[in-house]
Amino acid sequence: MVGLINFSYLNHAHTGQDTHSLALGGHLYVHSPQLAGFSLGVGGDFATWTGFYQHEDPELTGPYPSHGIAIVRQAYLQYHYGPFVIRGGRQFINTPYANWDYYTYNPRAFTGVSAVVDIIGHPQAGQWSGNSALALGGSPATLSFMAARMYSYASRYSATFTTGNRYTSAHTNGFYVLGARYQTPFLGSHVDLQAWYYDFYGFANMFYGQAGISHPLTKNVSLFGNFQVVSEGNSGAGTSYLSTLNADSVDAQVYGGRIGVKFGSHHDDNVALVATYSPVNYNSFRHGGMIHPYNDLSGTSYTTTMQTGISDFGPGYAYGIASNFGFLANKLKLNASFIRYLVRYGFGGSVYSYGGAYGFPTGTAIPDQHLWSMDVGLSYDLSSIFKGLYVADYTDISMAQNQAGYPHYQNPYFSNRFYFKYRF
Repeated sequence: MVGLINFSYLNHAHTGQDTHSLALGGHLYVHSPQLAGFSLGVGGDFATWTGFYQHEDPELTGPYPSHGIAIVRQAYLQYHYGPFVIRGGRQFINTPYANWDYYTYNPRAFTGVSAVVDIIGHPQAGQWSGNSALALGGSPATLSFMAARMYSYASRYSATFTTGNRYTSAHTNGFYVLGARYQTPFLGSHVDLQAWYYDFYGFANMFYGQAGISHPLTKNVSLFGNFQVVSEGNSGAGTSYLSTLNADSVDAQVYGGRIGVKFGSHHDDNVALVATYSPVNYNSFRHGGMIHPYNDLSGTSYTTTMQTGISDFGPGYAYGIASNFGFLANKLKLNASFIRYLVRYGFGGSVYSYGGAYGFPTGTAIPDQHLWSMDVGLSYDLSSIFKGLYVADYTDISMAQNQAGYPHYQNPYFSNRFYFKYRF
């Protein structure tokens, strides 16, 4: 059994708006013991406003007139035998472009069937005995595969499951995903390769691949490098929902890389230079923009920050620096990043409107718009005072530039979240 009580304050602001929310939330997840390989998992999440700033910002407690969210996000039957596990029902999965995205009180959940199998190497003991998301990253096996077929989902702001997605409320057929991971020592280094294929029915087909290598320099210092690619096109025959986005086709490519240094006794600390590039493909969705119906800005791209990323801005490029540090025996954790963007068709930082031609926001695009974003996050483990207690704070500041002659700016954009959490 895993539980969490969460007390949070949220503030979103820009030059035309300043919204706040103060809320209480949490979850309780339970996973039964196995019987002949079978087990059950069930879990619920809730969030409720406290009476302060009610309804000013919906991200913590849901949109007005809701006073909160309460939903059973997990209710599944699992079968686990050796290196193989399969789940059916309401559940969490963690793949690059369909994941639980633990950004608000309520992680994103899906309804369907998912499975993981380790082909080469041994699975981690007890890996699937809890309610964590099904994923490829948790196993030390050399070669692993994952497959999932999902029919509906519950967003982070919803108390119900729906067959729609972040682009439409219409009934859709969901998606399926296939993934593979291979990791092995190589000439004194560690190599990690992943490949994923998605069919977002009626929206897009997507291939996502990533490759990484880490090479130790000393006992506590390693160099690392990573590369990622997204290639996306139309989802083929059948119903198309692109008309709801004022687009006729999808043609997107995104390339990313990072190179840096890991250090510390567990190599948890790191500093890296990061970059992303997405070319223009005229007459497709946002002239080369990505379609990702079940994923927000949750860090898949190396240059994504809390509120900003090429996956939503469309074609262009980004570069910057990202870092993670631990202090005081790793009780204090700090992450910081600074990213610079150039967006070929900018809209003052606005990306969540699709009313214009080719799925752009309505209005005149800003050619080669410059933007920058800075993220700073920290958390502190208070278990020495009371076991399971900790605090965290995350801040994002984004600025869209070269705005002369374009009236639709709301700058700078500021987002801050403070969490006071108790885990049990």
